[in-house]
Amino acid sequence: MIPTHQPLTVKDLNLIGVTMTLLGFSGFTFCLWLLIWLGVDKEGRTCRLFKWLAVGTILGYAIMLWGLAKA
Repeated sequence: MIPTHQPLTVKDLNLIGVTMTLLGFSGFTFCLWLLIWLGVDKEGRTCRLFKWLAVGTILGYAIMLWGLAKA
């Protein structure tokens, strides 16, 4: 890649990549929040949704990274 002296603008971004990045970030943050607050009870046992929240967190992170690569 040859560096240029022109700054990046909004026109240089891919709309689908930016949208998927925001969607992945929102999903990752929401699932991580639920995983922290609802994933474990007071005795330290995991709830039934722990596995699905962990999968949702990883999936949201993967979508966010894919969107960043496309943007």
